[in-house]
Amino acid sequence: MAHTETPTDLGALVRCEAVAPSFRQRTYAAGRNAYGDLNLIAVTTQGRARLLLDDTGHDIGTDCILVLPHGMPGKIVVEAGARVWMIGFARSLQPMVTGAGTEGLKLDRILSHLTLTPADPEATRGTVLPLLPMLEAEIVDPARRSHVAVAALLRLILIATARMLRTEDAVGHQPETAILHRFRQLVELGYRDRRGLADYCHDLNLSYDRLHDICQRLLGRTPLTLVHQRVLLDATTRLAQTDDTVSRIADQLGFDEPTQFSHFFKRATGMSPRRFRQDARQSGTRKTDTAGLSFADWP
Repeated sequence: MAHTETPTDLGALVRCEAVAPSFRQRTYAAGRNAYGDLNLIAVTTQGRARLLLDDTGHDIGTDCILVLPHGMPGKIVVEAGARVWMIGFARSLQPMVTGAGTEGLKLDRILSHLTLTPADPEATRGTVLPLLPMLEAEIVDPARRSHVAVAALLRLILIATARMLRTEDAVGHQPETAILHRFRQLVELGYRDRRGLADYCHDLNLSYDRLHDICQRLLGRTPLTLVHQRVLLDATTRLAQTDDTVSRIADQLGFDEPTQFSHFFKRATGMSPRRFRQDARQSGTRKTDTAGLSFADWP
């Protein structure tokens, strides 16, 4: 059976382009062409755009941010004279982008549902807009192209998006959200021991089907994917910030063999642990700030 490698080049995993004002209308399709395997984030800084989704339309005003999840078909029509930044990244990058903890849960939810913020000139122009040329340069410049730096910039954009949402836009599913918080607490306690999903379900007093349904509906991800996300977050941090060997990191994360860890890591990121470490070191990201990855703010 043929084996298809996950793309590792940032040009295949991330896109960031500035759509300059034009005399004509332009259309961008999610799930097609340049955005075939990517989600789609639109930041409107001048003029208006419109999202066409099935038979409905949604206006995207100036200083608004739209997020279309992976796999959601839709078209963004950029009106004449509008200035819009179009961003997309592959699902394989999402664990690195969102991180973990309560804040990571919020970012996962934004990426799992259609999200359209109200207009907020201060947040869009003061916080998000300065990040976009940095992201574009990180992707385009061959001397940079750091997965860690790109993930950090995307995370900052999503955090700003979350803060722009009104309180009423972010509420709902509160009892189920509490279950997710508890599940992720248990994952934090047990992921290094490679606990099985049956153990987590037992501690939550839930059936696997119930837990799977909650994770899928609220986050668009399976319970196993969330566990793997936490392992991957720890692995990338250790590779970027410590001199521990790959064998030692594999042991610290509960893998029986280094090769088992290497296969897990490559399936998730598209590159080997050694390649990831080399990429991080060459980009000068060894001292990447991990304060935003703390789980201390969990309830």
